[in-house]
Amino acid sequence: MVEEKAAKKKRKDFSIQAILQRLVDVKPVCVKCGRSARQRELNLHHKDGDSSNDDWRNIVIYCRACHNDEHKIVPKSRKV
Repeated sequence: MVEEKAAKKKRKDFSIQAILQRLVDVKPVCVKCGRSARQRELNLHHKDGDSSNDDWRNIVIYCRACHNDEHKIVPKSRKV
């Protein structure tokens, strides 16, 4: 079991400076619905699903709702 954990790549935490620099380079809006950071909380999503692949070409910006939709997650507040 310890070997399995060691084999997994550790997820990288983006520094606030790296995120702010990236947002200077791109428009900080959800790529699906177009809402801005002023309207919604934005999340970073890995296109290839590999959370250890932190190349910016692999990252897209989604609002929380669209990010949940991308991962097929239904928040408790929306469950019937």
